[in-house]
This record gives sequence, C-alpha cells and structure tokens, in this order.
Amino acid sequence: MSERHVDVVVVGAGPGGSTAALESARRGLSTLLLDAKRLPRAKTCGGGVSPRGRGLLRRLGLWERVRSASYPIEGIRLVAPSGRETVMVGAASAVVLPRSCLDEMLAREAVRAGAQLRDGLAARGLLSEAGQVVGVRTDEGDIRARWVIAADGASARFSTDPRPRRVLQTCMAWFEKVPFMPHVIEMIFDPELEPHYGWLFPEAADRVNIGICIQDERREGRSIREVFQRFLDKYYAARLAGARQLGDWRGHPVLVTGSIRHLADPGVLLVGEACRLVNATTGEGIAYAMESGLLAAGAIARGMRDDRDPVSVTRAYVRSLRFRLGLQLFVGDRVSRHGMGWLDHIVSLGRNPLFRRIAKQPAQLTLPGKA
Repeated sequence: MSERHVDVVVVGAGPGGSTAALESARRGLSTLLLDAKRLPRAKTCGGGVSPRGRGLLRRLGLWERVRSASYPIEGIRLVAPSGRETVMVGAASAVVLPRSCLDEMLAREAVRAGAQLRDGLAARGLLSEAGQVVGVRTDEGDIRARWVIAADGASARFSTDPRPRRVLQTCMAWFEKVPFMPHVIEMIFDPELEPHYGWLFPEAADRVNIGICIQDERREGRSIREVFQRFLDKYYAARLAGARQLGDWRGHPVLVTGSIRHLADPGVLLVGEACRLVNATTGEGIAYAMESGLLAAGAIARGMRDDRDPVSVTRAYVRSLRFRLGLQLFVGDRVSRHGMGWLDHIVSLGRNPLFRRIAKQPAQLTLPGKA
C-alpha cells in the first residue's frame, strides 16, 4: 500500500469504530476503517444489545436487520448474592447477537455508506507533525488523515490517560444443548464475583453463551479460568451434563470508568473502551461505544465544516460525551463501589405474589435442569 490520504482513519472495527466509520462516511468524509483481525471474528462479550443500543440502531437505520438476525429477550432470571432468585418476563426489550455478527454487520454497512475497510491490517503507531497527529503507520505503509478515531478497546494504545486502569476480567464459553428458559437471560450475582456477576445469554434455540466478569483485584491471585470453573460447577453443573462445548473458553480484560476523561494527542478522538466508556456495574459497553462513535464522527464533521482547530473539536466532543453518557457511568460506578445487597430487595419484590399479579407475571416459573 503506498501512502494514502483520507479525512478520517478509524482504528478498530468493533461497535464503536464501525459506527464512527459509518457516520463519518454518511457525512461525506473520506473514511478508512482498520482492524487487525479479519472479519468476522469472535469477541469475549455476551452480545446483549440493550434498549439503549436498540435505540441507536434505529437511529442508524439498522434495527430491523439486527433484530431479524438476533435472539429476542423477553425476561430475566435474577439471582441475588444471598442466593434468592426471581424470574420476570414481559415484552421483548433486548436481543442477543454474537459480536462476530454485530461487528461485521456494522462494518459492512459503513462500507455501503462509502467507507473503505481494511481488515487484517493493524495500525502500528501514530504519525505526528508539529505536535499534531496526521495519520497512522501500518505494515503496508503510512496512512495520512486529518483525524484518527481510536476504537482499539482495552489495549487503548493511543490514550494518554494516566489514571490507574480499573479492569474487569472476563471469561466465557459457548454451549449447545443446555436447558434454559426460552427468551430469558440469567444474571447471577454470586458473592465470589460481587459486585459483578455471571451470566447465561441464549443466542439461538439450541445455543447459549455463559460467562463471568470480576474485578481484577477480587481474583486474589486465582486465574480467571479457575474462577470461571468454580462458577460453572456451582450454578450449571447439572445443566451442562449433556451439553456440547463449542470452541475454547475465551477471556479478555475490560476497562471501566465512573468519570469521563479524554486524554490523547491532538488529532485523535477516543471512542468506546479506548476511552474507558464501560459501565462499572453491568460491564455494558456496546451501546456506549456506538454512541461515542456517533458523537466523534459528528464532532469531526462539524469541526471540518467550520474549520475549527483540533483542541476545540476535542473539547466539543468531550462535552457531548459527558452530556450523553456521564450520568449513567457515574451511577454505575457508585453502585459498583457500594455492593449489590440491594438486589435482595428487588428479588423479594419480584417474588411477592401481589406484585406478580399486578405485573401480570406467572405465579411460578420452573428452570429446566437447574443444578
């Protein structure tokens, strides 16, 4: 590849990067989307698309396509740290779609909008001139750009944030032939994982993913695989007895925050997990990544239209991040720091016969093959 020139180069084709590339291309900017891996590729993520994510996909005009490819979720089994549990069902409010599918869908839509995609090509570093970033270096040559959008996840190679990293460790696996309640996700707040949780997310009528997330310091020297095995033995031993595991266990760190700070060289905007935009309680990052990608592309397009300098564009972007995402991240941080004892009150309410009648919930729901 000889040296190329574009308005925007986006590093990372996850939900944040692909959404940024899509929005940038739709706004008429020449856009190049890079990812070190070939698409589609598996990611260590439950694949749950929340109501917030659904709204963003509607805004992008992609919701019906995503919905038709997804497994609909209509309820939740919630297990509190005490071990008490309840199941609540109702109208469809979320979907589960493997990240391999979602990421590729978003990236291909960016290409349809006019962006160029180079998967299998990693950005090795930044190009800088006179104190400003002017592109990225790759194994196939330099790519010059007026802006770099960094969406490279937990690696966050282009962030200059000096704060200590708050890390959640995750581990998950996929299985077939696991008994589960159709269209119901399971979230288990085991004391060993508190304030975080383990989960079972159905992806299809005969396939689920099961995983855990835990604060790094809570592992107390144990490997994440050891913690995951203990979780599986405790909650899913009987239900996994006749199951077939699909592939290997996968693990990955997740960066979380309770306050938004954007620290990067002039000419770089950080989106998604590269800016630590992950809820510290739920570990949710897909919707935050997509929204930050939209905001970053919008800030760049307006800045180029008005011939604004990189510092003022970055400030405008950070203001929009704090306005749109700041409160949710702050609340998630506060909840994670004060434990999950309050979940017992929610479970008690969910088990209350009067509440269940008022909420039009079944009197009793039986979990198939429960250990």
